[in-house]
This record gives sequence, C-alpha cells and structure tokens, in this order.
Amino acid sequence: MEGENATTMSEYAGSVLLGEWGIPVIDEVLVTDQSGVKDAADRLGYPVVLKVCSETVLHKTEQGGVVLNIPDAAALTRAVHDIRSRFSTVPHAFLVQQMASPGLELILGARRDPVFGPVVLVGIGGIFTEIFRDTVIELAPVTSRTAREMLSRLKGQALLGGFRSQPAIDLSAVAEALAALSKLITRRRDILEIDINPLIAYPTGAVAVDALVRLNGKSPAERRKGFSPDTVAPFFNPRSIALIGASRSPGKGGNIILRNILKAGFKGRIYPINPTGKEILGMQSFQRVSDVPGPVDLAMIVIPKAAVPDAIADCAAKGVRSIILSTGGYSDIGESGALEQKALVEQARGEGMRLMGPNSIGTINPVAGLATSIVGLELIRPGGVSLIGQSGVFSSGWGRWIADFKPFGIAKIGCIGNKGDINESDLLEYLADDAETKTVGMYLEGVVEGVRFVKAASRACARKPVVVMKSGHTEAGAAAIASHTGSLAGSDAVFDAVCRETGMVRVHDSETFFDTLAAFEALPLPRGNRMGVLSITGMGCVVTTDAADEYGVELPALRPGTLRRLREVMPAWAPVRNPVDIWSAVEQHGSKKTMSHISRCLLEQKDIDALLVIFVLMPESIFDIEEAFCEVVREHPGKPVFASYYGGTEKEIKHVHEGFLLLGVPSYPTPERAVYAFSRMVAYARFKGLLRQGKSLP
Repeated sequence: MEGENATTMSEYAGSVLLGEWGIPVIDEVLVTDQSGVKDAADRLGYPVVLKVCSETVLHKTEQGGVVLNIPDAAALTRAVHDIRSRFSTVPHAFLVQQMASPGLELILGARRDPVFGPVVLVGIGGIFTEIFRDTVIELAPVTSRTAREMLSRLKGQALLGGFRSQPAIDLSAVAEALAALSKLITRRRDILEIDINPLIAYPTGAVAVDALVRLNGKSPAERRKGFSPDTVAPFFNPRSIALIGASRSPGKGGNIILRNILKAGFKGRIYPINPTGKEILGMQSFQRVSDVPGPVDLAMIVIPKAAVPDAIADCAAKGVRSIILSTGGYSDIGESGALEQKALVEQARGEGMRLMGPNSIGTINPVAGLATSIVGLELIRPGGVSLIGQSGVFSSGWGRWIADFKPFGIAKIGCIGNKGDINESDLLEYLADDAETKTVGMYLEGVVEGVRFVKAASRACARKPVVVMKSGHTEAGAAAIASHTGSLAGSDAVFDAVCRETGMVRVHDSETFFDTLAAFEALPLPRGNRMGVLSITGMGCVVTTDAADEYGVELPALRPGTLRRLREVMPAWAPVRNPVDIWSAVEQHGSKKTMSHISRCLLEQKDIDALLVIFVLMPESIFDIEEAFCEVVREHPGKPVFASYYGGTEKEIKHVHEGFLLLGVPSYPTPERAVYAFSRMVAYARFKGLLRQGKSLP
C-alpha cells in the first residue's frame, strides 16, 4: 500500500518548506537545549508556544507535546522539563513559536490521491476539524479565484464574512495560501500529503501555526503504454466474430451467446469454435480459431480457465487483435487470481492484442447487430445512449429491461469486467468520438489510471453529457491515514471533485442513473433552471415545490399575460400559481383540453425554461397523448418537457410512456424523479456555459 514507506518531515522543516512556497508561517526557532529555548523565547517575546519537534511524533497535541501561551521564563522552564520527560525515549528538539493572536481557525490540506493525483482541501479547522468535517476538495492545482470559490462552498462560510459582530477574514490571503499549497503538491511529486491545521485567518493576512508534511518514499509508478481509441472499435463493430466455447446445449453460455448474436442480426461472419468441429445452430464450427478460413476481427472466449492461455495463443497465431474474455476466477477472487490475470494480460499485450475482461460478458451494438451477452436478450431499440459498466448487469437484467420498457435507445454497451486491459478510459476515449453516442452512462466501482481518466472525461464532457454512478467509498491502495487531510479527503470526496473538474454528472443510485440518461437522450439542454408545472392533483404541486427547492430548481411566478390566458380554462374562483393545480379546469373542460392549453400557456412564458406535466392515472385521464401535446412540444423545441404520473394500471402506465415516447418526452413514476433529472440537465448546461440565469444547484 502507498504510505507504508512514507517518512515525515519535522514540523520545523515542514514550516520552512511552506515559507519557501509563499505560504505565511508563524515566527519560530528550532533549538536543542534548555538555554537555547530561553534565548529563543526572549527573541520572539512572550507569550510563546513550546512544541516537541520530532519526525516520529505526528500528533503532538494528543501526546502532550504542545504547551500554549507560556507567559514567562519560569513557566517555560517547567514546560521544557515536562516535554523532556514525556519524550525521553524519542530523539527530539524543541520548537519555540510566537503565540498567535486569536482568529478564525481553518484547515488547509494537500494530498496525492492514489488514483487521481494531487488534490487540495480547505475547511473549518481547529480541534473540531474531524467532528464537523466541513471541507471542500478540488483537484490541484487551483487558482486563487477557484480557491475563493471553494471557501464560498463551506457550510460555515458565514463565519468567513464576519458572524455576530466578529470581523470578516482576509479571503484573499487564505485563497492565495491555498493556491500556493496546490502548486507545491503538484510540483513536488515526492510529497504524499501536507496538513496545515490551523491556518489562522485575520481581517488582514493569515498565518500557518502547525504543519505536517509526509513524503511518499517511492518513485512515481510507471505509466502503461497507451493505445489508440481505434483499437476499441472492433469490440463494437467487428466484421467477423469467433465464439470460442460455442455449444449445442441450450442453457449453456456458449449457446446463449450464439443465439443472441443471431437474434440481433449480426451481418458479419460468425465462426463457432468447438473441439468437436460439428455443426452448431446450423453453422459450421471449427476446432480452433486457427482453423477458420477467413480473418477474425473479434474473439469471445467462454471456456474453462485452464484452457484460456492456449486459446489466446491460438488467437494470436490467427492474427486476432481483439478478445472478450468471459471466464472469471481472476482478480475477482483475490490476490492469486490477480497474479494469473496479470500474466494473461501480459500474454495478450505481448502479441499486440486488446483484451476486454476477464469476467466480461462483452458488448452490445444494436446498429451492428452485435450482442455477446451470456443472458438471453430481446432486441434493443437503437438510440443515443452508450453504457460503460463494470457489471454484466447492463447486458443482462438491465439490458432486458431496456429492451422491454424502452426508457431510451442504445448506441453501445460495454461490460469491462475486471479491467485487466480495456478499462473505462479506453471506452470513454472511444465513445467521445463515436457519432452514434449522444450521451454516455458509466457505472464504476473504482478507477484505474486516474490522470488519464480525468483527461478522457474532460474531453468527452466537452462534446456530450457523461452521467456517472460510482459505488464504494474507498479505493484499494489508498494511502495510510496519518493526518486530518488524509481522513477528510476520502476517495468519494475526491471523485466528486473529479466530476466538478471534468463536467461529469454524478448520480448515486440506479434509479436516478436511468432517469437522468432518459432525459439527456430525449431532450434539448435547458437554457435556465426555471420550470413551469401543472398537476391534476394538489399533492403533485406540493411535492414538486419541495423537490424544486431541494434540487435548486426555480418555479417562476406567472406573468399577467400568462394568468389571463390560463383564465380561459381556469374558473374565476380557483387560485392560479406555479405549480398550477388544474383539477378545477379538468372538471369543466376535461383532461385533454385543459392539459394541452395550460402546457402551451406555461411554455410561452419567456422565463420558463422547462415544463413538467403531472398525471393521476385513471380512465378519465386517458386520452390521445400525441394529439394533445404534439403541437405544444413542436412549437417550443428548445424547452425540455417532462411527464410524470401517480398510480395507474399497467395498461395506463404503458399508454403514458408510449404516447410521450413518440414526442421525445420522458415519463417518470413521480414528479420528484422528473425534477431531479431536470436538475442534472441544468448542472451539465451550467458546465457548458449555456444557462441564462437561475440559482445554484446543490
């Protein structure tokens, strides 16, 4: 693990380093004997602070190695004697510091994340740092402007501007210190982490009074040889495919995969590989890949583990350059399997081959008629969403759900399994340039090659939305924690910073993942975060208002012109506001006319950027969706429209989904889910610089 060979600078050496990089530090003197301590105190002026200074003592305060506010020489003598007795078995010196004036205590931190590289942290500091855990993290380096923006995102940011007659702190001084710290961790690759706690901020200036600097004790890891995105193309668009482990037995993986490829309508050559060489599903089979008469672009291996190395060697002899390895039992089972996986990947790379897996069920491309899933699939509607997943569920259970429920169409699905070779960065680099892919969705359990991933994600997000669901809160190989920064800058917080830096839209569960992808595929990006809402039930109005407030969506007041037009269907006695409770109008004019008219009125208001239509599903609310909303949607191509509903039978739900599907309008089982999906679109539109105005999203 990173951190096992780490060494720690003494506090004095750490302070000198910070000062060299432009971070203000408290006046201090390092001495080795009692007489030197007294001279240092006289020079600095009482009151002073006395600290033990040793590379082996990391947490001085907890161990009694810090004495504050020493008023005179007699108290200093007692403090020296006490520290000497506490640390008699540890080589140490004494650090005499000027006693800092009271101010606002902050923590500044920098850390070399094991996956993504250098990050910086700022938070409310002092002795309660890890209790309140009020911190903001970003990838390093940061500018002074970004550092100030980080300060504004602290929950306790009100303290910075002055609270209860306290003076405001010098934000520029703190921001400049944080920016300098970020440059230090970026340029000094031998530094593992830096912990400044506290940095005391004043109305004018700021000063670091305690610093911990740890060195990583090892040279940077060697980067693997890069591959062109072109090497990923055969996994989705092969002209020929060999299935190693093809079977005549229904229920076996080698039979299911073959049936999926045939059902999907693959137009290239299919070569079943089976030791018997007998016909399978009406196709000639071959004993080995090398027996195939024509070229093979892609081979999928579905055989026992012991036979895999020979199969890869046979593929190499044939000139196959792309392999999907379905077989498991490698890094998915632990260290011994990981070593076998490493040898297998080295074998493939040595032959110039790319390998997806092990433990991968491969790829889906509806346009190419390719579906290598080991689970029986129905035909999936082609569309603009491409999915990258470490789990095979995308090409199995979820693949079946997507085919049946049709939340969106699919461009590509890639299940990368153990990521021995092909990983998320490979696929992201490829999909960024894929014309069929309009939106990318990723499920990740971890990231390899973090710096490369950040570059790939930044490039992809500049071109199309990337929605990511990442599970887990730790990374294998994380550094041993020896500081406040290490405990606060966990991998999940760092990944949030990666998303902010690159523009990736992060969600936290499968429900919001698919909801958000459906919105991105179907709808135009909004130009603001202001939504108009109509609901046939008062409950819909209330819960939507709550959801809008939670997700940073604005519900604009209705303009006089909009109100006049709404009165054409709304009774004079009925209150009219946004969200619009339309029940009273439905009683007089019916659902179809009411919803169509009010939808048009709301969309025509200039400061409404999107529309949400809320149904209660019942026989009286079933009407021709396309007829009612076609013109309304067509007249406002730049404003996304969402539909949601409460209750209903399976038939009624299907009616709403299929009706709005024809109009390119996504439907959601609750208004809250629709509002959340809209908020994720707003977040990406804000990243792209498309928003006109509106309040910030959480």
